[in-house]
Amino acid sequence: MDWARARAYLLTAFLVVNLILAYSIWGPTAMLPYLSEEPQDQTYEEFRETLANRKLVVPVTLSLPRTPAPMRFLRVESPPTPDFLQWAFEINAITRRNDAHDDMALVESLRPTIDPQTKAVSYFPRATGTAAHEMKLDNREHVIRVAEEYLRLMALLPADARVASVTENRNTGTVTVEFCPLFDGIPVFSGYVRVEMSPRGVEKVSRFWVEPREYAESAPKQVRPAREALLRLAGRLASARVRTVTEIQLGYYAGRTLSLAQSDDVHGWDTVPVWRITLDGGETYYINALNGEWES
Repeated sequence: MDWARARAYLLTAFLVVNLILAYSIWGPTAMLPYLSEEPQDQTYEEFRETLANRKLVVPVTLSLPRTPAPMRFLRVESPPTPDFLQWAFEINAITRRNDAHDDMALVESLRPTIDPQTKAVSYFPRATGTAAHEMKLDNREHVIRVAEEYLRLMALLPADARVASVTENRNTGTVTVEFCPLFDGIPVFSGYVRVEMSPRGVEKVSRFWVEPREYAESAPKQVRPAREALLRLAGRLASARVRTVTEIQLGYYAGRTLSLAQSDDVHGWDTVPVWRITLDGGETYYINALNGEWES
């Protein structure tokens, strides 16, 4: 046997295998393995039955989004803490001016707070003053209109904000309207303004806004279909009770990276395409649409 030739053949084979693996991971249209063992040619009814057996119900009225063309990472930026502090001070001043409370304890309770980890600002009007409104929580158009009017009154709605979702929280009896920025028509879930409303009016406003800037220079990656995200969610929850999917959306998401300080005191980071799945209890989950991993 010609050992030198045999070794050369083996080395060549290993090289080819490594090249194929590298391309499958980093190539522009990487062919990613599926998350589930379910046949991909299942009908929608069969797929829904598979999920139902795993305690996850997808209503027949809920249409799954189509799988888009390969997507890139998206870079977003957000102002540092001082800007958020200024915003909080302005909120407090508007509250004092609009409601003219004599009860200073109540005024202090309305003071906005800033989460030290996420830098999100939360404000609790507790349906008092201009936040008081008789609500029809089962009317989507009504809650969106009230949320928009209140945010505009308080100068809290960015010009590029769009409605991202309307979510019912059965545990608290409230409904949350979420606004977020768009980039090329795609929601960017990393930035948001959320308005939580009860039957008596606006209870809470939370805001953490980002500015979508540009796509990353890396090559686009293949997007996994929404079905896989639902299968991953069903497997992750392993729920003992039946849960119902109320919404599934494609967008961009990644939590704020506090260590990435940029020039001009701007924090920026890359977001990834995600499938955002909302359940009937109001819980929201983000699943990376490129690799199927969970996004916190």
